[in-house]
Amino acid sequence: MTFAFICDPYFQKKVNANLVSGEIPNHKIITLTANEFLESGKLPEDISGLIIERGTWQKNFSLFRYFGLLPQIEKQNLAFIASADAEFKGRAAMKSKEFIIQSNINPEEAAVQLGRLQELPPPAFTHPKSKAIA
Repeated sequence: MTFAFICDPYFQKKVNANLVSGEIPNHKIITLTANEFLESGKLPEDISGLIIERGTWQKNFSLFRYFGLLPQIEKQNLAFIASADAEFKGRAAMKSKEFIIQSNINPEEAAVQLGRLQELPPPAFTHPKSKAIA
């Protein structure tokens, strides 16, 4: 299973190095920065889900919305790297339903969590100001 991981360099030091380097058993992690996502305007093809570091999300949410990238994000099974009590911009409707992976997770636990993320049903949440096209 392949996952895209969006994390700005500043926040990478707060995340387990195995996620950043893509060294999770039975999973391929494609790491990109928010700037790379904004410049390309698209996510990598054939991914099973999307992982976004909380600080990167908080910093770039408005840009993702402004440049029309939220529909791409909303079509993916989405997980956040954060502490369990974190709140997220633009996700108030999903409060307590967010899929959160702890930032200090070990590789074996991360593999289990990513397996659970991949098994989730297709996302039903859409941000009120985005126009997700099915």
